[in-house]
Amino acid sequence: MLKTATSVEGVGLAFTLGAGNDLVCRAIDYLAQPLVGLDIEELMADFGSMYRRMADSPSLRWLGPQKGVVQLALAAIVNACFDLWAKIRQVPLWKLLLDLSPEQLVNTLDLSYLEEVLNRQQAIDLLTRAQATRAHRSGVLQTGYRGYDTSIGWFNYSDDQIIENTKKRWHAASRP
Repeated sequence: MLKTATSVEGVGLAFTLGAGNDLVCRAIDYLAQPLVGLDIEELMADFGSMYRRMADSPSLRWLGPQKGVVQLALAAIVNACFDLWAKIRQVPLWKLLLDLSPEQLVNTLDLSYLEEVLNRQQAIDLLTRAQATRAHRSGVLQTGYRGYDTSIGWFNYSDDQIIENTKKRWHAASRP
């Protein structure tokens, strides 16, 4: 949880089993130290760079960031930062992200693992081009997506069961 001088707080969650919780909590405490005292607007204006600094922590680098505890801790910190930012601006997170310029959005990202196929300028150009067709996609903000179901992961459904469940829901949703 990221706390401020006010009652507004940012929340990020990470899930593990058993003793992993303690390890992740300790990693969060350690990795979040550079955030203490920072203004959320300044932090988020170049969050990708801060993320890279946290992920490259000399003391923990050999554990991650792509290796379990550090990745979970960083995920919780990232979620808390974005949660706090949206709460401070008093808008839903999706709205905050849509209102950012392509440059501002890319500044929140660590593209270091993508740089060989997508560099910063290419990402900005991609987002800039997509803005021209944003109105065509805006209907989903009012209607939502037809469905999203995480049960296929949790219940380990077979491909056949997924297809059958999808057909049932599609037909049910298509009826007036």
